[in-house]
Amino acid sequence: MKYADKEIQEMEEFFRTADLPKTIVLSPGVVITDVNAFVFSHLQIIKLRQGVGIFEPFYDRLAQVKKILTPAVQGVS
Repeated sequence: MKYADKEIQEMEEFFRTADLPKTIVLSPGVVITDVNAFVFSHLQIIKLRQGVGIFEPFYDRLAQVKKILTPAVQGVS
């Protein structure tokens, strides 16, 4: 299993406090036009279908959005 309760809680906390844009581009040709609805629906699915492998892409997409929204950490020179 790719994710468990801890990972779900971390995702919920991140998206609860994140400043979400209205739209976001995941990759060429893949545009989320309502980020709030996307996050809500995907969190519901991963909580309800935890442990069911076919639903792991929902977690993967949330992780991809989180990565895009998380500012890159710059190394200290």
